[in-house]
Amino acid sequence: MRSAVALRLVDQGAWSAAFFLLTITASHVLDVDDFASLTVVTSVGVVAAACARAFAMDGRIVAAARHGLGVEQALSSRVVLASSALFALLAVVASALWLLLGPVQTGLPTTFLAALIVLADGPHFLLTMRRRFRTAIIGAAPYALVAAVAATSALVGAQVDVLAVWAIGLVLSSIASWAAVSRLPRRAVSVPAASGTSSRIAAEALYSALGSQLGILIVYLVASPAATAGIRLTYSVVYAPAFSIIQALTPLLLVRMSELDANGGRARGRLAARWVLGGLVGVAASGVAGWGAAATGLAGSASTLVLPFLVPIGAALLGNLVLDAALLVLRFRTHARTPHRVRLAVVTGDLAVQLVLTLWFGLVGLVTALVAMAVVKVVVAALARRSGPVTALPEGAVRT
Repeated sequence: MRSAVALRLVDQGAWSAAFFLLTITASHVLDVDDFASLTVVTSVGVVAAACARAFAMDGRIVAAARHGLGVEQALSSRVVLASSALFALLAVVASALWLLLGPVQTGLPTTFLAALIVLADGPHFLLTMRRRFRTAIIGAAPYALVAAVAATSALVGAQVDVLAVWAIGLVLSSIASWAAVSRLPRRAVSVPAASGTSSRIAAEALYSALGSQLGILIVYLVASPAATAGIRLTYSVVYAPAFSIIQALTPLLLVRMSELDANGGRARGRLAARWVLGGLVGVAASGVAGWGAAATGLAGSASTLVLPFLVPIGAALLGNLVLDAALLVLRFRTHARTPHRVRLAVVTGDLAVQLVLTLWFGLVGLVTALVAMAVVKVVVAALARRSGPVTALPEGAVRT
């Protein structure tokens, strides 16, 4: 288990480092308007990638676990490929529409990056969920290497076409990952009720990802490009260490919970509690380090853009972490519709509060909305955890 965690951290570390370095490089070589547009495109790409992986993998794993099937039997490379292609197309359309609504349309040629983010994420995440951690690193390595070359070139003053470099890194990663996937044995079987469960979990991924990225998207429409840049730098630079570790270990958490039997509810609860505690420490440490770097000017003049967003975005990350953990436990002990409805209610409120307060009060409204909804998510998570005793399924019974 320790070796799996170490390999997963290396893999996700390389993947997140690539995004981190390319974001930093873009903030240095692009003007504020172009960087703000790029921020919208990458945000939409992240949302679409989350939906694609939830539909093609997370949902099938949960549905398979309810019927006594393992992870290897649940996952299909064909489903992943089809889902990635569909959501990649949707990402391009959505990012283009959002840019057209904004004050600057110069970023339209960058929308292809949203599709590449989705297409590279699918096979990489499939290797991770099938526990091919060493092989997954093969996909992350070229992405990180290209990003490191771009950042180094910018540091020494060389001209860098960051968009072309970003695209090359994602294409190389996608090719390497799909080549590795093609060599895996095919053990997927038909999973009962997979379509319904996958659709609900994909919808939840959309709600959750939109909740985390909505601030960036709304601020792009109503505030200055500098504010959009500040939010992106806070997410992708300040909280990158904690976020990358959470992303690295989340697949292992899902797989571990799916392996516990019908009587493993209390064990899942303890596992979720340890998960939340570790995430709290990581987010707090990243926030303090980011504040120190920005306040002292150690990270350069651009770092001052993050100061207004350190507390609200840190609170939002923790709120999402606590809610995700509570709903994951709930998902294994109740009907699939229950966590879906909880998520829908919370995220609907989150989106509405962010939208109304940001449009009405600007950045102050966004900050208030992020903190207030973080508190709401913690309360909802506590209620979900106390929603009733864990009951074991009768032998041979299936909960749908």
